Amino acid sequence: MTTREKISALESRQLELRAIMADSDAHASRCQKLGLSFAENYPDELVAYRKANDEFNVNETELVELYAQLKREEEEERHSEPEVSNE
Repeated sequence: MTTREKISALESRQLELRAIMADSDAHASRCQKLGLSFAENYPDELVAYRKANDEFNVNETELVELYAQLKREEEEERHSEPEVSNE
């Protein structure tokens, strides 16, 4: 898998994780407005939220590394291309 493909796959996964966290945030907000405990009313969702959040954070670190790697690869590619002369 190329660096670009890895980045694309991770970015897609990040969108999925954001959706999971957004759903949990909405439930947590409703619970708070009603004076209920999110953890007590949605224990499985809280676990899923924490797991998604942990994975999201790990993926963000990996994306930073992959973007740096992609930049290096592109710079190496530019330096290895023969210069074209217009003479």
